[in-house]
Amino acid sequence: MGKNERQIYVLAAPCNQGKTTTAQLLEKHFKSQGLKVACLQTMKGQYDVGTYLQNDCYHYTVPLEAAKSKKMLEQWIPQGYDRYILEVTFPYNPIGAAYVDLFDNINEVVSYEVKDNWEQFVRNAEPASVTFWDQVNDRNIQRIVTKVPSKIDSPCVDTSFNLHHSEELVFDTINPKMSLPKSDKNVIAVGTFPGEFWDIFPQLKWYGYDYLNFMQDYRKEQYDLAIIGSSLDKSLKLLYKPTEAPVVCYNPLCYRGMPTNSSKYLHVCSSVKSDISSVYQKIKGEIVGTPIGEKGCNYEAFNNQYWVPMNDMWWKGWKDPGMNILTKEGNITFCNGWVLPQYLIREGYLEV
Repeated sequence: MGKNERQIYVLAAPCNQGKTTTAQLLEKHFKSQGLKVACLQTMKGQYDVGTYLQNDCYHYTVPLEAAKSKKMLEQWIPQGYDRYILEVTFPYNPIGAAYVDLFDNINEVVSYEVKDNWEQFVRNAEPASVTFWDQVNDRNIQRIVTKVPSKIDSPCVDTSFNLHHSEELVFDTINPKMSLPKSDKNVIAVGTFPGEFWDIFPQLKWYGYDYLNFMQDYRKEQYDLAIIGSSLDKSLKLLYKPTEAPVVCYNPLCYRGMPTNSSKYLHVCSSVKSDISSVYQKIKGEIVGTPIGEKGCNYEAFNNQYWVPMNDMWWKGWKDPGMNILTKEGNITFCNGWVLPQYLIREGYLEV
């Protein structure tokens, strides 16, 4: 490896195969060797970051624009770590395949119950695999079998959450380029938000999911910035709004609400209506912000200036057509999607 090159371990698989568990076990393994480890995720980061934060892991989201090329990817890989672990969800759809295309070596995470009919399982789970199966498998793939009853003679994770034969995992090398600004501002946060905020604001105080104690300090406004993260509780409502202190809110529903019987909110059918080869080619060849999905298609969730999935639209099927990906109302910036702080700083929504 070159002087600035580092090892990156890519873990890829559809949902519920054990990628996040495997990533965290691998992180602990490297950490036990005295290495500093960064855990990276693609589009699914917003649903797992809380787990990483609670386990004191360094977590970063690699946005879709990073899938354009290895050079672009390195612009989104933070400097200062010895090892990198990247989770790629849905590697056989056009978005996942765009990430996988950047690597020569992939660790495919396979649960014990489907290991003997893996190809059929993938084709059922990801219909797009008909198009991308050969492309994904045209590289060196190491299988990691998870949820095994007992240790086997290849990389695996047993039901007691032990990682075995980690030395057999395959990796690529990268030259990380991303350097985040640092600020000594007093920041408070609750819920789930991009882990990059931790790097930018080292004094950040996270209340986890304790909204009661958070609200006590939130009302005092004795902070420089408050971050209201996303929450799985869609009924959560906040009545108080700071009068001066800036707020970044990743949970617009906590202030806006979602009426049960309102035509303002549309239920989006989670289906693929776009030509998946076209989606892939747009990711690789078009400028960021170019619409990649047809109207009514689940890839429409990425049709915004940052190519980040709009809140709920990608996974839950709900869409507020009247709200943009970013909306500023007074001193509150609403993020209707997983808008990374790098974008907020660039666009002038966040001062460091």
